Amino acid sequence: MVAITATNAASPSLQATLSKVRIEQARREADSAEARASDLRAQANEAEREAQARNQNVRALTARNQRGDSTYASALRQQNSKVPPATQDFLERMYTAVSPKFAASGNALKTDSDAAPVVNSQGQATGRILDVSA
Repeated sequence: MVAITATNAASPSLQATLSKVRIEQARREADSAEARASDLRAQANEAEREAQARNQNVRALTARNQRGDSTYASALRQQNSKVPPATQDFLERMYTAVSPKFAASGNALKTDSDAAPVVNSQGQATGRILDVSA
C-alpha cells in the first residue's frame, strides 16, 4: 500500500507542473500577441499620418489647379473677344461648307474615289494612297 500512496502523491505534482507550463506558454503567447498588436497600431498610426499628408497635398493641388483654370479661362475669354465678328463669321461659314466633305472623305481638299485603300495587318482600312510619284 505504500507504493500506491506514493504514486498518488506524485500525480498532483506532475499535473501542477503541466498546468504551470501551460500557463506560462499562454502568457508568452498573450505577450507576443500584445506586441504584434502594438506594432500594428504603430503602423496604422503612421499610415494615417501619411494619408492625411497626401490628402493635404491633394487639397493644395486642387486649389492651385482651380486658380490656374480660372486664370486660363479668363485669358481665353479675353483672347476670343479680340477676334473681330467678321472673322468669326467667315470661319464659321468655312467650317460649315467644308465639314460635310471632311466627314464623307476624310480630306476636304482632294477626293479620289479610284485610290487604292491602305489596309493594316488586321485588315482594317486606314486610308488611301493618293500619290506615289514622290
